Parts: sequence; structure tokens; C-alpha cells
Amino acid sequence: MKYIVFWEYEPKDLEKAIEKLKEFREKIKKNPGQYAKSISPNYTMGIGFQGFQLFEAEKPEQLARMVLHYRPEVTFEIVHITETKTMLTLYEKLE
Repeated sequence: MKYIVFWEYEPKDLEKAIEKLKEFREKIKKNPGQYAKSISPNYTMGIGFQGFQLFEAEKPEQLARMVLHYRPEVTFEIVHITETKTMLTLYEKLE
């Protein structure tokens, strides 16, 4: 399943968030199957200290490990996404 993961942190936590990002990348290198797979670059939005990234995960635990790693400095909103063509196919098969 694919997800868009929105993230946000307070300006005062910038250095902590950067350090946690570096640590997280090392965790992924050591145990890639334990975490959701990144399928896009990490984007920063121009509205404060926010951004998003696309991920693919087989199990919810893969995303949960990421959320737990970044707490409490970074908060997340995780939204399941589906390609529109898939949704249209499913819609056409509804009875």
C-alpha cells in the first residue's frame, strides 16, 4: 500500500529533527525491511516547518516504527493513497 506522509516540527526543534533524520537513515540501512520504503524525495513545503514524502508499506508497523523514532519532535499525518485509475476500475465494478 502507498501513503503520503506529511510531517511537521517546531522551529525550535530543527536541530533535533535533523539529527533524528540522520539516525533514521542509518536504521534503514541496517534493517530496510523493518521500515516503509521511500518512493519519492522528501519535500519541504513553503508554509512553516512542514513537508511530505511518499512511502510504500506492506505492514502498518513499518510506518509506526518511523513515527515512534521521530517522537516527540516531529508529528505526522499519514494518508493512504490509491491511483485514480485503480479507483475508477473499482467503481465500474460496483453493483
